[in-house]
Order: sequence, then C-alpha cells, then structure tokens
Amino acid sequence: MLKNRTWLIVATLIAGLVTGAMADDSVEQQLKSLQAQLKAVQQTNAQLQSQVAELRSANDANWLNERRAEEVKSLVKEVLNDADTRASLLEGGMSAGHNGKNFFLASEDGSFLLKIAGQIQFRHIWAHQDNASDEDDTGFQVRRMKLKFSGHIADPKLTYAINLEGDRDGGEVSVYEVFFGYDLGNGWGLKAGTFKIPFLRQELISSSKQMGVDRSLVNEYFTLNYSDQVQLAYAADKFKLAFSISDGANGGLDDIGADAVDYALALRGELLLAGTWKQFDDVTAWSGDDTGLLLGAAIFFSEGDAANSGTADYTAWTVDASAEVGSLGLLIAYMGADIDPDSGTSVSPWGLLVEAGYQIISDKLEPFIRWEFIDHDSASFEDLEVLTFGLNWYLRGHNAKLTTDVLWVYDGNFGSNPFGASTFTDGLGFSESYSAGSGAVTDDIIVWRTQFQLLF
Repeated sequence: MLKNRTWLIVATLIAGLVTGAMADDSVEQQLKSLQAQLKAVQQTNAQLQSQVAELRSANDANWLNERRAEEVKSLVKEVLNDADTRASLLEGGMSAGHNGKNFFLASEDGSFLLKIAGQIQFRHIWAHQDNASDEDDTGFQVRRMKLKFSGHIADPKLTYAINLEGDRDGGEVSVYEVFFGYDLGNGWGLKAGTFKIPFLRQELISSSKQMGVDRSLVNEYFTLNYSDQVQLAYAADKFKLAFSISDGANGGLDDIGADAVDYALALRGELLLAGTWKQFDDVTAWSGDDTGLLLGAAIFFSEGDAANSGTADYTAWTVDASAEVGSLGLLIAYMGADIDPDSGTSVSPWGLLVEAGYQIISDKLEPFIRWEFIDHDSASFEDLEVLTFGLNWYLRGHNAKLTTDVLWVYDGNFGSNPFGASTFTDGLGFSESYSAGSGAVTDDIIVWRTQFQLLF
C-alpha cells in the first residue's frame, strides 16, 4: 500500500516538473509575442502621428488661403464701393476713353463732350546756300507742338474749340485758334472766333496732313492765315460754301481798331464731283479711298484803313482741283492777287502749285513731288521757282509718320506780299544765319528736311 502511495507521489512530482517546464516555455513565447505586438503598435502610432502632422499642415495652409481670399474679396468690394461712390458724385454719370483719334470726356446723355488732341513735329534740317562761302547750317527743330481742346456744350449743335501752340523759338505757349459754332440745321452753320479765313486749299488742309514736310512757299506768299471773323457756311452732299466777314489777312486775336483794314470779305465754294468729303482732308490717296475729284474756288477783298496804316486795298482769288485715282493723289492750285495802294503802282502777283504723290506700298510708302512758281509782277523781282521731292513712310497713317524731302530754290527772287506770310522763314527750313539779301537767289538754295510727326 505504501509502495503504491510512494509511486503516486513520485508520479505527481514528475508530472509537476514536466508541467512547470512546459509552462515556462509558454510564458516566454507569450512575452515574445507581446513584445512583437507592442513594437507593431509603436510603428503604427508613429505612422498615425506623421499622418496627423501632414493633415494639420494642409489644414493650416487651406485656412491661410481662405483667409487671404476673404481679405482680397473684402478689398475689391471696398474699391468697387468707392468707385461707385465717386461715380455717383458725377451728375448723370460720365464716360471717358480714346475713340481712335482723340481722348475724350463725355456725359452719359451726350450733352457734354470734351475732346483732347495733340500734335508734335520734330525735324532735322540741313540748309545749304551755294554762294561764295558755301555756307551750310544743320540742326534740330521742334516745328510744331500743339494741344487742342474741342467738343460741344449742352447740345451737340453748340460746338467749341480752344487750341494752343508752343512757339518753336523759345516754347512760349499761346492761343492760336479759338471759336464756337452752332448748327442751324438743313446744312447751315454759324461760326465765330479766331480761325483760318476760307481761302487757299493747301492752307485749309491741316499741317498734320500735308504731303510734304511743310506747306509750299507759294502758299505762304498768298495765305490769309488766321483772323477774327464770323462765318456762315452751308454743306450739302456735293457742294460746300463758306462766307466770312473778318478783320483781314493775319488779323487774328487783335484788339478792336488794331487792324489795318476797315473790313474784309471772303467767299469759298467747293464742288465734289466724285468720292467723299472725308478723303479730301489730305492729298494722299489711301487704299480704301474711292476715285475722287474736288473743285474749289475762292475770292477775298479787304479795304485798307488809312487811319491805321492801311494804305492799300487787297483783292485775292484762287481756283484749285484735287484728285485721287488709285494710288495717285494730286493737287493743282492757281492763285492771284491785286494790291492797290492809295499811292504808287498797283501790282498783280500770281502763283501756281502742282503737288502729286503715289503710294508704291499701299498705306505705307509714298514718294511725292511738288513744283511751285511765283510771278511778283515787279521789275525789281524775278519769278521764283521751287522744286521739292521727298518720301512719306506711314507707320500709322498721319498719326505716326516719317517724312523726308529736299526743297530746291533754283531761280528767281523771294519777294514779298504784305498781305501774306514770309516765304523765307526758318519755319520752312531756311537758316537764319544767312539771308536772301535783297531777295535774289543768286545761287541755289537747298534745304533737306526730315521730320517725324506724332498725333494723339
């Protein structure tokens, strides 16, 4: 019995030892398993923390972008509100801009209009007088610098203009043209102020739209220029007429009684046989122009005011024809005058102008030639003959163009017309360092002029 109990105790001890050993192995494995799981959890936690950091950074950036967007929207809203406030202060509102020709300000209802335009002409001149000293002069010149204001007030029928010009010698600014006008309806219009007398065709073409660098000598000899005047005009589809009562030739912006004439009258008529009026704002034949033909004629008379040094009556007349055929532009003008002094001999000078240009590259390149002639009707002065030839390069029509020409005075005398302008002037390119002496051109005078023009 005892033996059996002994074996039972021994067996129990052996079983306990085996079970303990097996238990120790199991715990070790479980510890290893737990360590592996903990490591995996730590790795996962690190990944989660990294992802959280990325999300937080993205959220912060989005928050900043949204905040900036809100700030920009708020600023734009404030600007628009300010603009609306300022616009509301203008009665009826206002529009402004550039119409392709002028800057402008206009009321919304069209009752008010202000146009602003300008002209700049910058030249290089080489002048040569082929005399004993063979004198040459060269230099730069700002020929014209103009600022123009025009438009209408209260009613499109009531127009106005105030135009300023800087003097080429010193730059002093002065008013050279000022007027107002009213559309009477049915083609009739009334105009009053200081502006050009309706007479010579080339003079009435703007200085900005001349074919040459400047107008011709014969034009300067017979021009009546600006004058204080009242003009009544009529315009129809094919006919125009202008009649003016003025203070006489070169009588612009004078005090009452300062003019050397009692009164002056001018009448000019134009007949459009083909084409449009607009195309004859210049002599150039543009690619879009129709075949055109314009005839014109004018007459002028002024009675001298003997009490104010006006000792002569003056009568002047002109006939002209302008044509555009294809790329050819042509102007022919005849002009004459009768100077009848209170004492002395009457003289009747006359002149002729022929000018033509041909666009060899449409709207870009235009060579031209001009010939002019003046008969002074005086034994003291020989006839004057001048030849000019040159080239226009149009960058943007007349708004931006480069013109170069050579003016050749090859015969005669400059002479003078007391009712016209000077033919021998630095405005045409002649040098002030030498003169024509008594007026005789004993040797050739050559003037090479290159000019760039900008209109705005």
